[in-house]
Amino acid sequence: MDLRISCIKKSDSQLAHERIKFIGGVDAEGLRWQFSVEEAIEGISIGKWRFTTLVAGHPFWVVVATSSLGYKYLKTDHDGEQPYNLLSLRECPPEK
Repeated sequence: MDLRISCIKKSDSQLAHERIKFIGGVDAEGLRWQFSVEEAIEGISIGKWRFTTLVAGHPFWVVVATSSLGYKYLKTDHDGEQPYNLLSLRECPPEK
């Protein structure tokens, strides 16, 4: 299933693998969804989900990256080590 990430929840860390804690968006039926980065990495790894995002009107695929310390995290296919395209997204609204 393809899902578009439209918001994130950040942490205060500056380490690439710790900067984003949650990703979120709205599915094709208009329902809000939110996953931890760990859940998203697992879903990508087993082929359950593929994620995209739009930054300044340009679509990017979201991939699983491995930091220089060996930790897995999410970034777009056009980012360097830091997940700048995902970090440019708005904060997800609080869950109800």
